[in-house]
Amino acid sequence: MSGKCVEFTGEARIEFYKTKCFMAFKSKEDEFWLDIDKQLNLILDFSEAFQVFYKNVRIVSLERFNYSIHYVKKPYGILVYRFLNQKQDF
Repeated sequence: MSGKCVEFTGEARIEFYKTKCFMAFKSKEDEFWLDIDKQLNLILDFSEAFQVFYKNVRIVSLERFNYSIHYVKKPYGILVYRFLNQKQDF
């Protein structure tokens, strides 16, 4: 994982921030961060191990929360396009 990084699009940052605020309101912020860290590290280590769903975008679901990370592999790491509740359309 050394030298790899995660970048977010503007839209993904907004979605991520809204979710973070919601989790803080529900007092689940610590659990949420653990789940996010685990999945992002997994993606960075094995970015090509997940199925391509549309336009080179891969989707990984969080383990404990009903959200998914939509990303594209880049030479520097990954670019997160969307961070969605799994009941939302992309």
